Amino acid sequence: MAGAGLVAALLFAGVVEAREPRGSAVGEPRAAVQELASPCREQVGAELRRGEVDAGVQCEVERRLALRRQLRGGRSLVGFGLVERATAGLAGLSLLLSEARGCARWPLRLPGREALGLFEAKAAGCWIRRYTGPLTVAGVLPDGGRVVALVVEVVEGHLELDLARIAVSLDRRGLPDLDAFVRLELGADGWAGSLDLVVQRARLADWHVASVQRGRGVAALCSVRHPEHRQADVVRTLALTASLRRQEADLRAVQRGELTPRRFLERHAWSPYRQLVAAMGAPWE
Repeated sequence: MAGAGLVAALLFAGVVEAREPRGSAVGEPRAAVQELASPCREQVGAELRRGEVDAGVQCEVERRLALRRQLRGGRSLVGFGLVERATAGLAGLSLLLSEARGCARWPLRLPGREALGLFEAKAAGCWIRRYTGPLTVAGVLPDGGRVVALVVEVVEGHLELDLARIAVSLDRRGLPDLDAFVRLELGADGWAGSLDLVVQRARLADWHVASVQRGRGVAALCSVRHPEHRQADVVRTLALTASLRRQEADLRAVQRGELTPRRFLERHAWSPYRQLVAAMGAPWE
């Protein structure tokens, strides 16, 4: 059933992705660059395949010519997805998305950006509107495998992406849990960028540890959830200290007759007070 559900999800995602805008990368730009002289042909072709302009300023005239050729014939049919704003929090991601259409030439991302922005779209002569429609969220595994985790609906460009919702969706469909993925890819072919889950988990671990050290949260849970954290030993010490305090409070309750020895031994599988408490009664009769 899980396999059938995955196949159905992938087929559904394929339909949805066809309705989404696209990013700036080009699968095969040969026709756009074939008339350019070398080395600009190779450089501009590589830029189109990446969807990102080179940091240098070489081949500017040739690039403009190729970008016009790339868009020729399908100008009204191609919509490009833009990310106006992306804000990551501990629990998820807030996005403001737009769509560029009617461009004069094919837009390319600025160097170092993973998604198109307003500047690039305006420079390409596009008209822009806030995006309303589906957005595919895919999880990327360490081996590069890609699993559709969720399809969400964007309304007037605004989207609040909740990681807990994604985790529930994966669990209900029998797919790997969220910790199995290294990043989330947002939009068909990643047109809306991505969220680095390795970095996100590190941020969450730092927050959890800091909260425990301020006396908030459960130290024992934190040490189990983040065993490799650089302050894990400190957290384990806090967890042990908290456990001993609970045991001391329960020991006093046994001595006052408010808690039975049997209940103490059931509650604390390990305790330096077990022999003392066991001697106070016959807990297993």
